[in-house]
Amino acid sequence: MKRPWWLLWLLLLPPLASAASVHAFLDRSHVSLGDTVTLNIQSSGNLGTPDLSPLQKDFQLLGTSRSSSVQVVDGKTTATSQLGVALKPLHTGTLTIPALAVGGAMTQPLALQVGAAPSGGIGKVGDPVFMETNVLDSSPFVGQQTVYTVRLFYLPGVDGSLGDPVADGARLIKLDRDHSYTVDRDGYAYKVIEYDWALIPERSGSITVRGPTFQGQQLAMGNPGAWFNNPNALFNDPNALLNGQMPGFGKPADAAAPATRIDARAAPANAGKPWLPARDVELKLSGLPANNQVTAGAPLTVTLSISASGQPADVLPEPELPPIADARVYPDRTRDSTDDSGQWLQGVRTRSFAIVPQHDGKLTLPAITLDWWDVVHDRAGQARLPAHTLQVSGAAAGSPNAASPTPVPATTAGHPLPAAASTATTGAATSRPTAPGPGPWRIVALASLALWLLAIAAAYTWWWRRGSPAHEERQVADGKAESAASPGNPVATIPAAIDHGALQRQALDAARRGDAAACEHALLTWAGGLRPGLVQASALRDALVDPAQRDALESLQRARWQGGDEAAACAAVLAAFEHGMTLRESRTQARRRRDDLPPLYPTRE
Repeated sequence: MKRPWWLLWLLLLPPLASAASVHAFLDRSHVSLGDTVTLNIQSSGNLGTPDLSPLQKDFQLLGTSRSSSVQVVDGKTTATSQLGVALKPLHTGTLTIPALAVGGAMTQPLALQVGAAPSGGIGKVGDPVFMETNVLDSSPFVGQQTVYTVRLFYLPGVDGSLGDPVADGARLIKLDRDHSYTVDRDGYAYKVIEYDWALIPERSGSITVRGPTFQGQQLAMGNPGAWFNNPNALFNDPNALLNGQMPGFGKPADAAAPATRIDARAAPANAGKPWLPARDVELKLSGLPANNQVTAGAPLTVTLSISASGQPADVLPEPELPPIADARVYPDRTRDSTDDSGQWLQGVRTRSFAIVPQHDGKLTLPAITLDWWDVVHDRAGQARLPAHTLQVSGAAAGSPNAASPTPVPATTAGHPLPAAASTATTGAATSRPTAPGPGPWRIVALASLALWLLAIAAAYTWWWRRGSPAHEERQVADGKAESAASPGNPVATIPAAIDHGALQRQALDAARRGDAAACEHALLTWAGGLRPGLVQASALRDALVDPAQRDALESLQRARWQGGDEAAACAAVLAAFEHGMTLRESRTQARRRRDDLPPLYPTRE
């Protein structure tokens, strides 16, 4: 009788399930002799009892603890088990935690640096509280992050507050990675809290870091509530009062960390500019269309970010796009973020750009590079983004951005013009052999041509003066310019190359969604299309003619940066800008109006 094939799979399931992945890590990579360190072994399956005997060569095993967790993500359940092993190093040096067999798998080997127990400062072993300090790299480059560590040792019953270290010539940033553990020093069982700071030298040479101070007290003489219930207890122990010890409150317990010195190195001669020492640097450009297709006159928003390991965001260079031919670029404000949860700061500086293509055809975004210094390998590095090509289409046929047709000879009533007039009309001068001396007919023709060109110039001047900002106001509604004579309040002229209707709809759509950030960005993009260079909210507010539009923009700013009602602010923007955006004349336009000559043919009032 044949057994079903699936019985074989059932027999194989237990071995397969036990082959779970394991991962080992230490809670600290640097300790002093006498400290304890925790080896954590994590498994995605059933975590049995590993053989810990290989650890006894360099460590004293103080005990173990177990924990487990279950996580459900997108309907998938993941169970994790963890074993913690408390270890006490037996000697100084670089100790190796060997690979351990766990459930049929092997953990990776780990290295631990064990230094001698430091001394110095105010407080020592046997006192209620004392401190030790350490710096990970005592000779970093200027601007390079290293790690400054303070260990606070205290006996049970001690309570107080710890100050901050101070360094002249260096920057200190608190890291959010405090550790707690216990140690045995000369027979005293101390609790330890380990604090870390990112230490960044700001100049070369010797720099001294003055350690923090601890001010606290060691609780004693029972519960303070007993003293309130029995005030006479205050006088039961006069020696305690003389020692500064209040019943239930304890005696003072202060300490100061010893000073630490580093020798910062200057930047290498072959380092690039700007000087950026880091562990890793990366450039990212997002927002490009997947099909590489964009529309002429419509804004494309891309985001450029610079991230660095071992640097805060505020020291990174500002993201910039290189010049892009046949496109206008409107940058947004820079946004910074720094992650201080690990050993190394993770800084990210981000900036968005609105790119408005001007012509049909290919649009190339040039390559972007950033030089930096790799402090891990002590060599120059370069982050790079390759060039990217987009296909632009959709330019209006009558737009100045559309491809210009090949000039043809002008005609009058179906007949070609004379050669001189045709040449002036098309702007193409033709070189041909001439007679030895001009005849009378040629002088007459040249004089006629000069008068004709003068008449054209006079007519153009009159037309331009009639349409200039000194005589009419341009109002923008749905992306089109409508004339409205208002000599006292002229506004900007709209570049015909940009689809202002699309820019306006983008701003109004963001306002309808209640997205304040997108709404502000779209308003600035719209305003920049009306007047290049107008890319800041404060400048836009000053340029707006309509008080309702200024109030709506201020409300939007308050909602974004002061915690106001974003929905109400977006509703105000929608109501104020629904029929267009009205801008005052710029200084350039006003100066041009003042410097212009009077019209050749002034109009009569």
